Amino acid sequence: MRGLFFFILVVGLVLASIVMFDINWGNVTLWVPPVRIDMSLQVALIAVLALFVVLVILARIVIELASIPSRVRRYRMRRLQDQRLQRLAGMMVDFFEGRFARVVKAARGMRDDRALIQEVPSALVAAQALAATAAHRMRDAALRHALLTELRGGDAADRTSDPRLAGLLEAEFAVDDYRGHQALAALAPLTEGDRRQLHTLRLALRANRQQGRWDEVLRIGRLLENRKAISRVVATEYKREVADAWIAQGRHAQAIELIENALKREWDSGLAMLYGRCEGNSREQLLRLETWLQQQPRDAELNWSLGRICQRQALWGKARMHLEASLRFKPMAQTHVALAEIAESLSEKETAASHWKAAARLTT
Repeated sequence: MRGLFFFILVVGLVLASIVMFDINWGNVTLWVPPVRIDMSLQVALIAVLALFVVLVILARIVIELASIPSRVRRYRMRRLQDQRLQRLAGMMVDFFEGRFARVVKAARGMRDDRALIQEVPSALVAAQALAATAAHRMRDAALRHALLTELRGGDAADRTSDPRLAGLLEAEFAVDDYRGHQALAALAPLTEGDRRQLHTLRLALRANRQQGRWDEVLRIGRLLENRKAISRVVATEYKREVADAWIAQGRHAQAIELIENALKREWDSGLAMLYGRCEGNSREQLLRLETWLQQQPRDAELNWSLGRICQRQALWGKARMHLEASLRFKPMAQTHVALAEIAESLSEKETAASHWKAAARLTT
């Protein structure tokens, strides 16, 4: 459609030119002593138009020639930027492919690029962070510390430093090395007033877990679970660890509350088994367990908990019934141990001996 339009336009212009030349609109005389030039008005107009076109072309040529130095500079800058981008991309590829020594060497080379430091300091920050992580993967503590020191910087006006990123990397490295106290110290300034960074919260969760700060583990775990930053499986695993630690510390009431609230949301056999280890109001616990048993009749851990609490209450028959049911669904050493203890309480020495042997087989 556009081609047809331009064709019609060109034909129209040609026809208009032919008609214009056929009409005599007058003459134009140019007097440049001693020369006199006579021409028709149409020729004069064409000459003026041609002169205008020539002047435009000459001006365009002059502009293009004058812009050559700036175009060369832009080309060189673009080529330099492409080379820098390729170096950064190469560092990323080397990092993910495990060539950590090459990553560190490339980062050192970028630090010698003074123009890069002036123009794109954030690129150097990224390279330094990547090199520090590569040194950590190589288990080179001295090199890692040196790179983190450079990344942290000493001057607030230094555009090639990033103390916050250095602190975050230091915390991550400390968590990987099971130095939870150092990780928490590095994370302290990062979590003040801004607790919405999921990566920081994940690191804080791992560090508190290593330090045995179970109240914080539970609190941060709930935050991450509510924001869907961890799966329900992982969240339940942390709840099991917290409940187990609280039981070991004698905080049975808190463990019972945690397990009951967790099992209201989602069933977990591990939490159900920990419930049997909690020491609280046995009658209320039995009622709660029997309610759960109606919903999960074939759960071995739940039957174990019922049997264990009945054992504590000296309800030998009921305890044995639930423990034997637990064995049918899933053989566990703890179940055999509980049955052996019940048999000993009832002076059934042969039965007790057989359960002790079975427990020993399952633990080896």
